[in-house]
Amino acid sequence: MVNSAICTLYTVLKNKYTAYVFCALLFGLFASSANAQVNVELYRKKKGVQGNIGLHVGGASGNSDFFTGGGAANISYNTPVYSLLLLGDGLLGFRDGESFSNEGLIHLRYTYVKPPRFQPETFVQSYYARSRKLTFRALAGAGLRTILFEDDTYSFTVGNSLMWEREHLDLTAIDPHPTRTSEIRSSNYVNFQIRKKATITLTGYYQFVPSEIKDFRLLGNLQIASRVAGPLQQVTTIRYRRDSRPPLDIHKNDLTIGTSFALTFGQKKKSEEKKPE
Repeated sequence: MVNSAICTLYTVLKNKYTAYVFCALLFGLFASSANAQVNVELYRKKKGVQGNIGLHVGGASGNSDFFTGGGAANISYNTPVYSLLLLGDGLLGFRDGESFSNEGLIHLRYTYVKPPRFQPETFVQSYYARSRKLTFRALAGAGLRTILFEDDTYSFTVGNSLMWEREHLDLTAIDPHPTRTSEIRSSNYVNFQIRKKATITLTGYYQFVPSEIKDFRLLGNLQIASRVAGPLQQVTTIRYRRDSRPPLDIHKNDLTIGTSFALTFGQKKKSEEKKPE
């Protein structure tokens, strides 16, 4: 079944229209604010090929001189049996001619959606964040997504998984934090979504090392997406991250607030969607 899904994704990417999205994904990875933890519930779609492409550009001049620019894109292929999600996200930032932010992420996920409530899934991800001294992170895992409640307006889901994580960090000689780590982590999330005139998504993650319970990460994500005109959306995001054991000179807490615009494709209007029998 997984081999069939991979072949299907290849067929989808052969389409000239979706090939542009894939190129945008690569830009998100290599142009490299990306988030270390992918909020997958933001990208759950209905049947068919769907996705969006977003762009962020910002800056200031005067007392503060900086420039930030980045891109993000995702594409999903959804059937009654499984769904495939591929996404990328990246950011570059410059202050006084020097880079102060350089992050990139790419994520691939397969979910078996035929069961109406308990849905197994597997995923792989690659990520880096120079501002946190992280030069490389790779992870792979599997788990279970549980739909507690879902209708046309509201959804409430939880996810539980185990993942292997490998990190490479660029640290000074006096930093007690190891430059290479390899851990098995438990990753757990709760997601609540409201879909009305605007789509509001609130997600909280708790990740920990089972053999060392004090080694954990907390992640929170609030996103508000509203349609501007046609396929154009305005997206505001607030992200919070706490790492219990960061490298030397890296804060335990991170808070980022941003806004961007995105073009969506493949989404049907409610009047065109088939109502459940």
